[in-house]
Amino acid sequence: MSDPSLSVNERKLLHCLLGFYREIGPGATPGLKGLDEEAGLERWEISEAVAGLRAKGLIEYWELQPAVRLTQEGLRAVLRLPVEGDA
Repeated sequence: MSDPSLSVNERKLLHCLLGFYREIGPGATPGLKGLDEEAGLERWEISEAVAGLRAKGLIEYWELQPAVRLTQEGLRAVLRLPVEGDA
């Protein structure tokens, strides 16, 4: 069962960030440039997903790079979601 409070784009971004987390580790902080392609989203969809996840406390955001990283709560949330394609 998925969390109805997350949009489809927020779920896609969370799954993408989980991939970085698994590959690099908890400090994985990918830049937003190119993340749209990694997540399968348009640039404006990434902006909306980042804003939504940030407001929910599921990601941290750095404006200088800009870059994002899963918070502990974000990691717990994405691990509860079904694997993409199984939903």
